Amino acid sequence: MNRSIIIAGVVISAAILLNGYFDRAARAPHAAQPPEKQPPMVREKTIAVLPFQDLSSEQNAGFADGIQQEIINRLTKVHDLKVVSAEAVKGYQPAARDLREVAKELGVANLLEGSVQHAANRVRVFVQFVDARTDTHLWAERYDRELADVFAVESDIAKTIARELGARLSPAEEAAIAAGGGYP
Repeated sequence: MNRSIIIAGVVISAAILLNGYFDRAARAPHAAQPPEKQPPMVREKTIAVLPFQDLSSEQNAGFADGIQQEIINRLTKVHDLKVVSAEAVKGYQPAARDLREVAKELGVANLLEGSVQHAANRVRVFVQFVDARTDTHLWAERYDRELADVFAVESDIAKTIARELGARLSPAEEAAIAAGGGYP
């Protein structure tokens, strides 16, 4: 009888230990378990150029839109970048808004927003380039130039954005950005 009690005690102890082991193992994460599905990562080299705000006293219809469109056109010359069309961003007029939500809706990681002001033969273009995922300014600049130099400003902005995103520019792409002409 003594022997039966000892064997029963060993079996019960072993059952308790095994139950504890399997319980802990079930709660511990396993490397073999498939990871939870996460939303696809937004590429780093994605950008939307939001409509520019026109701060001119004489509100020259279309001037700010023209600068925004030309920056978009020049950025599309870089095959290493994904650039959202002007039509897709048309509804995002300058206003207080959550840039993270805007970027999420447009499927991009980065946003360029800005303002334009011109008087007589002078133009001022202010741009800020934002990593919308972290709401961090990557770059901002103000250009004060003669109106005749506005095309050079558009080229400078596009080149700087491409450089900030780490895009590789071929000589043909650099020339196309500078000229604002057709595709390389």
